[in-house]
Amino acid sequence: MRIDIVGLPASGKSTLAVSISNKFSIKHIHLDEFWFEAGGMQGRRVTPNIEEVHIKVREKVEEALAADSWVSDGTYLHVQDLLAKRADQIVFLDIPLWIRLARHAKRIFFEPKRHAHLTLWDDLTFFRELIRRNFSSGPKLRNFITEHQDKVIILRSNTDVLKYQKSLGL
Repeated sequence: MRIDIVGLPASGKSTLAVSISNKFSIKHIHLDEFWFEAGGMQGRRVTPNIEEVHIKVREKVEEALAADSWVSDGTYLHVQDLLAKRADQIVFLDIPLWIRLARHAKRIFFEPKRHAHLTLWDDLTFFRELIRRNFSSGPKLRNFITEHQDKVIILRSNTDVLKYQKSLGL
């Protein structure tokens, strides 16, 4: 089982990946962790040495893909080709922006910190980044999905996600 979960920020990628990883005891490839470990910052525009960070993330992904079974979450288009080639299935969480904004607010104020090195200010300014990425990364992600449509399952709502989870026995 090799599943690549993609979507725009706050679409539920990590939540779904963790549940799959736990259920089947398979490796969880969390691209955000690779990004931050490599020196990536909150946004591409504030990350120094962006090419160096991309190289480090790519190396970590290549290493992680050696596992027979895995589930990945994150949308990093500079490594998505590696994941897509090896994935049996690509799950695209195509969740509307308003739901993703509400989810981000919920995780800031009601859930434990996901990324301990980010401040409250980082989390608050990420609202702007959520909106920006909807228009900047959204079209690129949709092109990626079109290129790999033979492997893609599109989930557009919580109901779709629940049905998918049930199909996996979660």
